[in-house]
Amino acid sequence: MSIAKSLTKLEFRELKNNESKLVIELYNSLSNESIYHRFRGFFRDFERYITSIFSDPRNVIYGAFINNELVGVLEAVYLSDGCYEIAIVVKDNYQGKGIGTRLIAFAMSDLKRRGAKTLVAHTTPDNYRILAISRKFHGTVKCMYEECTTVFNLQSINVDQLLN
Repeated sequence: MSIAKSLTKLEFRELKNNESKLVIELYNSLSNESIYHRFRGFFRDFERYITSIFSDPRNVIYGAFINNELVGVLEAVYLSDGCYEIAIVVKDNYQGKGIGTRLIAFAMSDLKRRGAKTLVAHTTPDNYRILAISRKFHGTVKCMYEECTTVFNLQSINVDQLLN
């Protein structure tokens, strides 16, 4: 079965605390390049990191699934009232197929429904895919030295239109 056909089975949902092992397994499967782009460095303490995300009920982790396999994760970490920091990663062999774009649209729609007004994301200047996605979703991107910060104003984005 080709990847294109299997994408028709692409599903998104919020992950629960008892699914933390799925997220840790996904992170452990990533190449060094994907880990670098996701964490802006070479980070490996995934278990402690995911446990800390799930420990705050205001945080949300979304998963993208193909045929019940977790292929992408987006974390939304509560910063303040109406503001979340987001970070995303897609498994190496599924990158470049639109999964990340659709996962971000799904998360934005859900977070807006929950009352979020602003999303913030950080990346490296050489993470061209995520910078392109940031612009696609009308994020304001500012790069300085070794970090780019994107701010998304959910009040000015029609996220439902982006889902189609």
